[in-house]
Amino acid sequence: MSWGKRLLGSLAGRLILSLSAAIIVSLAIWLFIFHVLVRNELYGSFDDSLVAHMQALAAYMVQNPGAEGIAEYMPEFRTQAHQNFFQVWDAAGVVLARSDSSAGRELPRMVAVKTGPTYYGIELPDQHDGRLAVQSFAVPEGDPRQLVTVAMAAEITPLIELEQRLHLFVFICSAATVLVSVTIAVVSVRRSLRPVDRLSHSVSAIDLDNPAATLDIADLPNELQPVAGKIQDMTQQLVRAVARERRFARNVAHELRTPLAEARMLAEVGAMAEDCDQARSSLEEIGKAAQELEQIVDALLSLSRYESGIQKPEPEPVDLAAEIRRQASHLAGAAKARLLELDFEMPQEAWVHTDAGLCSRLIANLLGNAVAHAPAGSSIRMWIAGDGAFSIDNHAPQLKEEDLPRLGERFFRIHSGNGGPHAGLGLSLATAIAKILDLRLTIALTSDRRLVARVDGFKRLPA
Repeated sequence: MSWGKRLLGSLAGRLILSLSAAIIVSLAIWLFIFHVLVRNELYGSFDDSLVAHMQALAAYMVQNPGAEGIAEYMPEFRTQAHQNFFQVWDAAGVVLARSDSSAGRELPRMVAVKTGPTYYGIELPDQHDGRLAVQSFAVPEGDPRQLVTVAMAAEITPLIELEQRLHLFVFICSAATVLVSVTIAVVSVRRSLRPVDRLSHSVSAIDLDNPAATLDIADLPNELQPVAGKIQDMTQQLVRAVARERRFARNVAHELRTPLAEARMLAEVGAMAEDCDQARSSLEEIGKAAQELEQIVDALLSLSRYESGIQKPEPEPVDLAAEIRRQASHLAGAAKARLLELDFEMPQEAWVHTDAGLCSRLIANLLGNAVAHAPAGSSIRMWIAGDGAFSIDNHAPQLKEEDLPRLGERFFRIHSGNGGPHAGLGLSLATAIAKILDLRLTIALTSDRRLVARVDGFKRLPA
């Protein structure tokens, strides 16, 4: 890529070029205006002096017919060599008078009018640059000259040199100003865009394998804060999505391997069975393995939906007490089979504002986890506190204090002695759902070895 393309392809390069062009164009316009003003001022003063001499000479010429030649000897009209020249003609073009500085050489006869002086740039008789003012003047009626044309010229070499010196000085100052301004523009643009460079490097250095990957947006200007914030949000979502995909693939590969191998082994044993009872038994075991597979897949898919935000809460009035009783009735058969006693300590109604479907799934997971892990013959208590928090507890003699932080982990299992299939995802699902509903799920172990799961943060409604 060429230097020009690299410069135009860079934001800093474009800004520097734009600022430099603006500075140069502005100074060029200023230089032109300065040139016009200086030239008008210098030549205006020069022309005023030239015209004053010309009009004085013309007044003498008009009033003294036949004595025009004496003017070159008169002190007020005498001129210095290499500075001033004059010449006078009548209507026929006859030279009436000439300055002694002309040394007999002619001034060019230029077009003249009566209304005012006309100016010309000429080469003087002494071959220096000069400025000529010429005008025709009326003479008294009957004067044979008919009119008098007076040309007054003066050398402008000193004026030109002064103008050149002024232009050179202004040009040097302007060039220095451009150099300093462009340098300041380059430094300012690079310094101003330094946060953008850091943001660019920070974005390019993001590691999708690092769940804590963040962007350095602390000192970004206000104009870039929304952009950087959005990039950071998208980056975090992408990192979380990648982590979810990997976690899902890892969990599926880890957890489905055993049930699938077990189902395959049972199918092979059933295929070799010689009687129907043995084949039926293998099919029942395969059904249990398939049930566990279904539970694992359903739980993993639910977790992925909740964590990715696909399933959004839609709040509505929900009777929390009625929902707890309804979920308890669904698990009544499983609880009765294991001789579990379900105790309720709650009002007849407890209305809250939350998503009905997600709230139902949350209660079902917590209650299902209690029924699956509570020892046979024990009790499960459910109650709603005065602040609207819902709690459920069950006897958990197999748990230790150090196990509590891991209860929300996926596939974390502690042998409960009931032998039922469970994937160790109940509390993980409950934790994910509580987070979506903006609720707080806390798990504690009491001194009498009872596991208490408490959900608070519900928005209460009047009954």
